[in-house]
Amino acid sequence: MLLAISTWALSNQVAPQLDLGTRNYLLLTGRIFFPGLFVLMVAFVVPTVDRFVQLSVVAAVYVISLLCLPGNPIDFLINPIVCVITAVSTLFALLPYQSGLEDSFVPKPKRILLTCFFVVVLPVITFICLGLILRQINTFILFTFEECFGNSMLSVIYVPLYLLLQTLGAQDLVGALVTLRYQNTMVTAFVNAIMVTNLIALPTTLFVRSFFTKKHVRLFLTLLVIIAIMTGSIGACVSLTLLMLLIFFPGSFSTLLVTAMSCFALSYLLNVPAITLVQNLYLPDTNLALTTMVLDNVNSQIASLEAFALIFPAGLVFFAMFIRRERIRDRKRKLRSLNFGYSTGTTSAPELNALAFLRALGGMSNIIDIAVDGPWLYIQVVNNENVSLGALNGLTQEKVVVDRAAMLYLCNVGEQSNFLHLRLTKFLENPLGEAEYEVQVSMPFHIEPMPHPSKNQERQNGYIRPEPGLA
Repeated sequence: MLLAISTWALSNQVAPQLDLGTRNYLLLTGRIFFPGLFVLMVAFVVPTVDRFVQLSVVAAVYVISLLCLPGNPIDFLINPIVCVITAVSTLFALLPYQSGLEDSFVPKPKRILLTCFFVVVLPVITFICLGLILRQINTFILFTFEECFGNSMLSVIYVPLYLLLQTLGAQDLVGALVTLRYQNTMVTAFVNAIMVTNLIALPTTLFVRSFFTKKHVRLFLTLLVIIAIMTGSIGACVSLTLLMLLIFFPGSFSTLLVTAMSCFALSYLLNVPAITLVQNLYLPDTNLALTTMVLDNVNSQIASLEAFALIFPAGLVFFAMFIRRERIRDRKRKLRSLNFGYSTGTTSAPELNALAFLRALGGMSNIIDIAVDGPWLYIQVVNNENVSLGALNGLTQEKVVVDRAAMLYLCNVGEQSNFLHLRLTKFLENPLGEAEYEVQVSMPFHIEPMPHPSKNQERQNGYIRPEPGLA
């Protein structure tokens, strides 16, 4: 956000009195300083043994990585995401020791040496690995771009490559190569896909994903959505947003890549006009004044593309979260079956299937009514969230038919329908498991007091001696 504000404050419209050299120098300073400030803010969140040492080491690693940038350093200094990742990797070496390690007999000097070793090795390995990944991707693009791009629909592969390079702050090569190409339908589709993905699909993906997280994560994603909307034209800000999405929610990042490829195909098939110029494609930023959005110029094709970029990622995230929830429930059910040592299916004993149905339906308290019609069981529940569809599908011969509005489940159980209906109905009528008929297993046992003889009888029998005064 601070980088976006500084970029806006140093623009020609806001500060026309600045000459070109001074403006570029101040912009470069902001592009280096604010990502470094972001690294320090991340360090404040991560626990450590010594906060001062942690901040000093992270700042030093960030500065050293800036000085060690290969090739043309200006391209990386404009968007130093590689340096940000390298500095953040140092935080893993400065995490606090576990309680077991603190109580062990490992000498303190050895622990300090071990920490120093990882402080040096982790950023070096991260920096080298990122450099190799970028080099291999750029080599692949250089060898294939001239022959493949613009000739077939296989050009769609360069859209996710561009977004991946933009995540690492090194999308300049693809942008320069696209700029040198002759303006045709493929180039226009490529530019349109990148623009609608960064400006529309990225905030939409973050916003929808926030509904499936915990409260504190939901607040973080909501703030990130606001930042993504306000800074969608700043290349470094978009790169940081994509990087956080890749690290914390890799599944949603994959959804974003699929959305970008779909937008490319839709733009090409509908022959959508260019939203912006090729030269305005994040080199390093995008000038929104040169873009044609739906609010600026009503165009049915551009409106269709932007609506698709808004609806398609939301549907993908909802579908992915639904599949993930069902997989988690099915995994828990299988783990419970393994722990208890049994599993049930359509060929299992009816008694076990009745218990399995109770478990899959969320227990007796979640069942309202049960009816039978031939091989079908009609089960109405209280809450759909407590029902495991994966477990129910494993107990039926066909896929369960669900009416979520009426909370009704139709299960084809075959010949066991009458038995299951009888047993489940009995469970509902007698939830405490009380016996209907009392079975007498033994004769009743009554304890009665034993007869005690009186004192006269005891004297007559000689059990009690007479008193001395009466003898």
